[in-house]
Formats: sequence, C-alpha cells, structure tokens
Amino acid sequence: MGKVFGSPRLYRELRVWKASAMKTAIAILSAAILASTLHARTWTSSSGSTIEAEMVSKNSLGVNLRRPDGKEIFVKFDQLSQADRDFVEGDGNEASDGGFNLPSQLATMVEESGVLLMEDNFNREDSDETDDLGEPWATNSKSRAMGDKQNDLVDGALVMTISPRADHAISTNFMPKETYGDCVLFVRMKLEEGGQLKLAYNDKADKSVWAGHINGVTMNEKSIVLADERSARFKMDYRENKESREYRDAMAAAEKSFPAEIEADEWHEVATLHQGDTLTVFIDGKEVASHTSPGFNHPTKNHFAFAVPKKAIVDDFYLWTRKAAEAHSAHPPPRESDCLTISTANSTAIHIFDHRHPSGVTSSR
Repeated sequence: MGKVFGSPRLYRELRVWKASAMKTAIAILSAAILASTLHARTWTSSSGSTIEAEMVSKNSLGVNLRRPDGKEIFVKFDQLSQADRDFVEGDGNEASDGGFNLPSQLATMVEESGVLLMEDNFNREDSDETDDLGEPWATNSKSRAMGDKQNDLVDGALVMTISPRADHAISTNFMPKETYGDCVLFVRMKLEEGGQLKLAYNDKADKSVWAGHINGVTMNEKSIVLADERSARFKMDYRENKESREYRDAMAAAEKSFPAEIEADEWHEVATLHQGDTLTVFIDGKEVASHTSPGFNHPTKNHFAFAVPKKAIVDDFYLWTRKAAEAHSAHPPPRESDCLTISTANSTAIHIFDHRHPSGVTSSR
C-alpha cells in the first residue's frame, strides 16, 4: 500500500524542518532572556544592602530601577552607594532622564525633606474597551460618560479624550495613602489647540465646599488661572447666592489669571508649589504665576485629579509631601502641611521615603 500522506523523502524533510524551527525558537527565547538581563547589575544602598536591577531612567532626584520580576522602584541618590552614584553619572548614561527639569528650589525641598506619596510614568498597557489605569487611579467615565473609554495609555503616556456622550469634564483621579498640605506638583503635559488641563487639589472630607473642591491650576495655551475654590467658587455658603456682591468680591480675591504662552502639541513641564497660603506655578522651569489666598493653605488635602473638558496628554507624575521634623536644619522648618506634587513616566507605584530611618529606606505599596 502506498503512503497516503507523502513519500519517505517528504517525511525526512519535514523532520529536518521541525528540528530547524525548534532551534530557531530556542535561539529567539535565549536572545530575549539575554536582552532582559543585559543591563542588569547589582546595586548597593548607602547602608550596604544590595539588589539586582536594571536602570530604566534617572532625573534630578534619583533613579528608577526595574527588578527581575518587572516591578520598578524609585531610589533617591542619597540612598545609593558612592560607586552607584558614579555609575549613574558616568557609565549609566544609557538610561533616559526622567523627562522633567525640577526648579532648583523645589529639588532642594524634595531632597531635604520630601516624602514621595505617588509616582506614575504610565508606561504599561491597558484595556482597549474601558478605562483601566490600575490602582490607585479612578475615573468618572462610568458615571458621566456612559462607560465610554476616555483614558488611554499610549506610548507610555496618559491620553484623556472626552466622549461625545459625556455630560461632565473628565476626572482622572486618585486618593493618596495619607493627607497632604503644602505641596509641589510636577507633570509633563501636552495640549491640543484649544485644549485645557486642570490640576485639582481636593479634600473629599471637607463638607464646607461642593464635592471637596479646595484649589486648582487651570492651563490653556494663553492663560493660567490659580483658584482658591474653597474661599469662593465652590464654597457652600455661596451655592445659592452667586449673584451677590459678596460672592463677586470673594471671587475677585480668590482667583487670579495670568497670561501664558503654552504651545499646542508640544510637551511642557509643569510644577506647582503650595507653601502656606501661596500657590506658585512653574512652566518649563520658569516661574510664571503666583497667588496668595487662604484656601491654598489647606493641610488635609486627600485627593488629586486631572480635569479635562476636551483632550490633554500627561506623563511623569509625582506627588511629595514635606515633614517639618525632617526638614534640613540649615533652613527654617517647614509647616507640617508642606507637600510636593510631580509627574513623570516610569511605573505605577507609591513609595515612602522615611528619612528618620538610618538608611533612608524606601518602602513600596
């Protein structure tokens, strides 16, 4: 009986092809494993502990390291051994920088007394169907846009685009593990022509204001508005009395607009400093706006949100708080409410830097 499926020669050729394909697959897998470990090295802390990791990025404060399990952690320069600091400044140049240029006075605050509450570089994948940013992020797409996807992770950045069915601006928000007061925010942002982005600092436990709105910074191509919303716009006492002279006077004192030149479709670095009753904004490293009002000095903020009426893109986000007892002795002790907020692109994580610990250990949640 002849062979139904072909000649013996065909079978020999098929076996040879299978063997070759197997070798090719093994080679590809080996190359992938090698590539993933090629830049990994042993890092040593200032206290002598070690970790195997690859440097992903660096900025003016420290480095982001990727562990073998894929998780990323941020380590401040003063927590590294001198040899590792030298490596970062020299041979470690293959890592990209963190994408922001923190103004020197803010960098000093963070270096001396900063406690990092939140960090995200949005460098991960998400669902194609619904908002899926991962903890601790939440959005209002389900309640205000009929569940339409309005937040998308694209090329390591967060793209927020309003749905045609939305009845409210996008709110992409989170609640940190602890309250914060005085603070600095740094985030990279890109606006489209006619676009707008608001950085909203809130206290959801404060019932004297509508929906916990405390203060915020709203930016478009031509203006920056600093608003003490607790003293006027969202104060419950004025909700039913917005035609009064008292409300108009309060609004005039609480909100201030500044001219701006923010080029559309280009990345810009934004930093905001809350210090006492003064809020200051920096764009691309330069101070561009500052306003003083009582509602900026709110010590128990417990929520942060990006508010977007049309479309905006953000990357590289950080939020720090400052602890008075940990401030450097060469400077006047800051208020316990001092804090700092920033944005960059690295990984979703919450790290706490405890300067009271002799090794300055970084904890991750």
